[in-house]
Amino acid sequence: MGKCVFKFSKLSNSSLFAGLLAALLASACFADRRSESSTQATNGSAAGDTLHYELKQFKAFSPYLTGTESSIDSTLFTAQYPVFNPEIDSMVLEAIFIDGEQTVEQVSESFLGGFNEYAEEQIDAGNEAFHAWFKHQDSKVVLNEPGVLTLRTAINDYTGGAHGMEIELWFTFDVAQKKRLALTDFVSDTTQLLTVAERHFKKLENLADTAAYGSSYFFANDSFVLPANFGLTREGLLFHYNPYEIKSYAEGSTTLVIPYSDIEELLTEEGRRLYKELSTKI
Repeated sequence: MGKCVFKFSKLSNSSLFAGLLAALLASACFADRRSESSTQATNGSAAGDTLHYELKQFKAFSPYLTGTESSIDSTLFTAQYPVFNPEIDSMVLEAIFIDGEQTVEQVSESFLGGFNEYAEEQIDAGNEAFHAWFKHQDSKVVLNEPGVLTLRTAINDYTGGAHGMEIELWFTFDVAQKKRLALTDFVSDTTQLLTVAERHFKKLENLADTAAYGSSYFFANDSFVLPANFGLTREGLLFHYNPYEIKSYAEGSTTLVIPYSDIEELLTEEGRRLYKELSTKI
């Protein structure tokens, strides 16, 4: 069962509007719990998955409200993440709690604690119309086949400024070896991989094979590079560029997928073993 945390001891707005918001938030929390139970019952462990897991949900609010009596907002943290058996959980911990935390409560306390300090500073300065923050984290099992597990953690947050930020982080694990895969564990010839990947990238971006990247992309010296952010999927080897990595924020993220059939000759021995496992499902 997921968790909802409410603390309203420090509300700075009128008790009427604080009470109304508290009731609304509580209602939303209980609705979320009902849907979560349904999710776990139907999708917690899909048919044919090698590893059993359950989806957990967590929600917590800051004790500080912001705004006016006609418009009140609250800072919110939410998370959804898979829970496996203890041995697998210890292996995938870095993919779910990406800043080194051990629990979802630690992630929540760190985020809300930062906002609470900011809110106290604003209230002490006489400003009760400061911006609320939010952070939504969704860790998803993308691939769960014999010997291979890929997780994607998407984070959407806002902590002030002109806009929020959305990122995706990808992690692939060799379940038999109980380790996270590095690209060189899967591909032996990364130089040739770069050539194949660039061809797919230019096709994705509708660029001619001989086109230069110029000022439209953030490639140093006009040289194509792959991100460290990659994962194995059923469709192929996936690379994900987050906003600002190779394009402006307004242009968003870029996801590049290279079919395994295009790189089969470049795989390591371990890569071939994993690809053999995957090929029976593709």
